[in-house]
Amino acid sequence: MKRGHSGQPERSGSVGAGQRLGVAGRLSAGVLAAFVVIALGASLGLWGADYHGFVADPYAPPGAGLWLGADALGRDLGARVLQGAQVSLAVGLGGALLTLATGGVLGALAGFRGGLVDRLLVALTDAVAAIPPLIALLGGALILGPGVASVIVIIGLSQWTGLFRSVRAEARRLAGADFVRAAEAMGATSLHQLRVHLLPHLAPLLLTSAVLYFVHAIKVEALLAFFGQSSQELPSWGGLLAECGSELARGIWWPVLGASLPLALLVLAAQVVADRLSDAS
Repeated sequence: MKRGHSGQPERSGSVGAGQRLGVAGRLSAGVLAAFVVIALGASLGLWGADYHGFVADPYAPPGAGLWLGADALGRDLGARVLQGAQVSLAVGLGGALLTLATGGVLGALAGFRGGLVDRLLVALTDAVAAIPPLIALLGGALILGPGVASVIVIIGLSQWTGLFRSVRAEARRLAGADFVRAAEAMGATSLHQLRVHLLPHLAPLLLTSAVLYFVHAIKVEALLAFFGQSSQELPSWGGLLAECGSELARGIWWPVLGASLPLALLVLAAQVVADRLSDAS
């Protein structure tokens, strides 16, 4: 590994984002950008505004004016799918950021400080990780009640243990590096070392983790929505799947397709971006 004049490992910051992602990554990033545009347009009422109106017979098939057909109550399924992008993206972004803030900060603190602080935080992590994920998610939903904000909080406070361990291991490695010891010998404060030496070297790990937890949060929201514990104001893709899953045996396939296809596409695109970032870091 090359080293700069300061003795720190030289990072490949000169490589452009496009080169790091590759063709598949750039295509996937474009898909993610398209979902963001869809969600913003839906929130502004540019499309999908009549998602709660009764416009057709129950389970009307796709046709002119109803490109995804109607749901069980005769509402425009296409408009409801477009509105569902808001919920998934909001939960994905909010859940990922809160998970990073919780697991990243605690992991960096444990690895960099060590000693009693490290032991206490590791014990806390083991206690949280010992709770089965589904029980933690559903239990948190029952305590906080259904809603997008509740789902974000539940994800951020229950799904951070894996990130904690990764960040802690990297922070412990960096804490013993020569350039950190040199800075400490020169009188640098812990805050200075954390800001100048630790966080820049943790950035690739945190960036990749952010995309992975974005994917994870979207899937968790779909699961909670399936149990009726997500957004009550806006339609959610998981909620749409819960409403129409039993109708597939009757040959009513379009509600399942309309809810599952964008969910799968969004998760796949984010996963590809995360894999490309992980390979390049």
